[in-house]
Amino acid sequence: MGAFAVDRAKTYAVMFGGARPGGFARAALWLVRPELPAVAAYRFGQWAERVRARRRALGTVFVLLHRVWNTWLMRIDHIDINHGARIGAGLLLVHGHGVIIGPVRIGANSVLHQNVTIGQRVARGDQGMPTIGDDVWIGPGATITGAITVGDRATISAGTVLSRDVPAGALVAGNPGRVVARDYDNAGMINFVVPADPSSAEQRARDGRAPSAPGRQRRPVALSAR
Repeated sequence: MGAFAVDRAKTYAVMFGGARPGGFARAALWLVRPELPAVAAYRFGQWAERVRARRRALGTVFVLLHRVWNTWLMRIDHIDINHGARIGAGLLLVHGHGVIIGPVRIGANSVLHQNVTIGQRVARGDQGMPTIGDDVWIGPGATITGAITVGDRATISAGTVLSRDVPAGALVAGNPGRVVARDYDNAGMINFVVPADPSSAEQRARDGRAPSAPGRQRRPVALSAR
């Protein structure tokens, strides 16, 4: 499939310890919890935009359907992922509520917790948007704004207010956000490796195996704010 196949496989791997959940658990993910439907709505919106670029009339119908779906998510769960955002495969929302993502750039294999805001910083006339790398963990209540770059494997602690660049592998905390540790290993918090072939994520989920990098096993752990 594509990016959403990886999103879904990651959700299964993290929330169910690598095993493909049964029908009841899958139904709960779609009907009770907001996280996976929110990611699905975003991916649907991206697909709708691509269809509209090729077939304007048909694509416009799909775009309107996405706007309605997204509006419903905003009203019920206060989750808004802007259709202009570009987010890599392996997006996981944890305790998804109050997540606001503007037209930003986020790499693959990211984890976002509740009440996270990523977007434009209006102070000082900064109209830019953040660019966030791969394998980035963002804790509850974090705010990331402005034309900044957050490097790969960075960890943004709960409640951080960040408006400056962050090097790769750094742990950031505080208001204003500052680097409190370098070469911080967040692999156990990300708890997933995006496969080179997205379809293999689906196959691993069917087989009950958690995706992992060759030669490097990651033990499933519970995600928690740090």
